[in-house]
Amino acid sequence: MDPHLLTTFVTVARTGSFSAAAAELGYTQSAVSQQIAALETDLGLPLLRRRPVEPTPAGLRLLEHAGPLLLRLRAAQQLGRNTPVEVTA
Repeated sequence: MDPHLLTTFVTVARTGSFSAAAAELGYTQSAVSQQIAALETDLGLPLLRRRPVEPTPAGLRLLEHAGPLLLRLRAAQQLGRNTPVEVTA
């Protein structure tokens, strides 16, 4: 699962709007829609109702896991940036 798609999903669910999520993420609304569609296709489940924009039951389950997953991913990325690389000859 692509973490960028997951971040987009979380942002749309939190803002309740594709256009607000697009503005926050610096994407076009079309790009956000395409990313959500790609994530739904990847998982084989509808994740968001479109009017009003709100998570489906499957989307709610994904949201339960998405926050902790994204936090761990960011922590791992930060660890990689802050850990000196040992060079052995």
